Amino acid sequence: MSQGAIAFLFIIFLPILGITGSKLLCIAHYTDLIFATFGCLFMGIMMDASRLSERLALIVIGICGSNLRVLQAGIMVVTSLSSIFVSSSFMSAFWMKVTQAIIAELGNAGVLVPNSDEEPYERQSRPYPSNPVVGIYLSIAYGATFGGMISLFQDPNADLYKFFQKFTDVKPGSFLMLFVGPFILGLVVTAIWINVIFLGLFSGSVKEQVQAAANGKDAVKRAMEDKKGALGPWNAYAILVFLMIIITMLLLFTRRPICWPGWYDYFHRSKCGLSVAIIAMCLLYFAVPANYFFCRYYWCRQPAKEGTAPSLVSWKIVNNNVPWAHVFMLCAGYGCLTGYKDSKLLQLVSNGIFNQKLDNSVSLIVGCLLGTLITNLAPAQGVVANTLDSMLNPRNGAGVIALPYAAALHNQFLLPVSTTSNTIVAGFGNVRPFQFLLGGVVPTLFMIIFICASIAIFGNIAFKGYLQT
Repeated sequence: MSQGAIAFLFIIFLPILGITGSKLLCIAHYTDLIFATFGCLFMGIMMDASRLSERLALIVIGICGSNLRVLQAGIMVVTSLSSIFVSSSFMSAFWMKVTQAIIAELGNAGVLVPNSDEEPYERQSRPYPSNPVVGIYLSIAYGATFGGMISLFQDPNADLYKFFQKFTDVKPGSFLMLFVGPFILGLVVTAIWINVIFLGLFSGSVKEQVQAAANGKDAVKRAMEDKKGALGPWNAYAILVFLMIIITMLLLFTRRPICWPGWYDYFHRSKCGLSVAIIAMCLLYFAVPANYFFCRYYWCRQPAKEGTAPSLVSWKIVNNNVPWAHVFMLCAGYGCLTGYKDSKLLQLVSNGIFNQKLDNSVSLIVGCLLGTLITNLAPAQGVVANTLDSMLNPRNGAGVIALPYAAALHNQFLLPVSTTSNTIVAGFGNVRPFQFLLGGVVPTLFMIIFICASIAIFGNIAFKGYLQT
């Protein structure tokens, strides 16, 4: 059964079983984050249409060469660092397209086998990527998650910070103090684990493939010189696309910083989510011409050769390349969260925790485990909006697990629906859920330990006795 059909089972069976109504489920399929995800996918498709991804891939190959371990570590680091300042969803789509172009070039140079020989379960569907390629793709997804963990410029940290400000005078720097240690240690553990599982760090046929790719630097160098000649100098199309992407990054960076007012704070009538900036720019993707022929209608001189002025990306290309099934599964994750809240199961769990009267050390573990479980079933932004205030409010006695619960919402490693970054990587790269499970099981376990340790060490310092209230 196709993945897209499975995603709609929630709409069918949750109302029939009396868990929640179809109206709420349909609303959950049109959240702000879903539209932001569409915008990120459109941007990535535009990069391929303009061949901007190929031009940027040549730059990255010039730095990393054909060494897949260096490429994996470098991609993971740049994705995490860029995701600190710009939406992790947007940056995962950006680096995913650059990485796919890199993989294609290494495959054309004959130093890497991009695709697995396993037959796809759906006829005429895209081939599955090989193990080394899966490892590099997962590095993008997990790097984006780690970057969002210590970000002062995007949700859900902005919402989490506002939540805790209601009950304590925590400062932005103190708030992020809890995440610096897990961020650094988590990156190291995850990079090593991906090398072990997907890049054959110790032994096996995959290790031989990785070594062969590293030894093929001369072939890659010759192939890149030919590619540069084929692409030629930067044209107006690629320059305009890159300019649009940079403007979008600036809009996302200045939207809602924790440390100073952003343009979000000046619109008091309604909430301006990520989709406002991303979809606004997407409209320009479809409207701005990809070349200079349109100038003849305005102020430029008549072009020497007549032609058309197509837009930066067309809807036909977008419609054919958006991984619709993966987006529908992301919507199903929101549907699961809607049923969790509307069926009163959320309140039942909250009351159960409160009635146990757990001490701080046990609450630390319970909150971290619960946050990890919930955030792997639905993106953290939706979890924060639907559960944090109602379930873990210090006024109802359950606040002692609010801090570990909130911190654990960044443990988004196990499924394609755990975060929009995972969805984008799974959709563009055809990475399957069991591969997320393989790549994410050890990072998840270690992140639980790191987060609990960080809160135990720095929690009272950062939140000034909040854990004793």
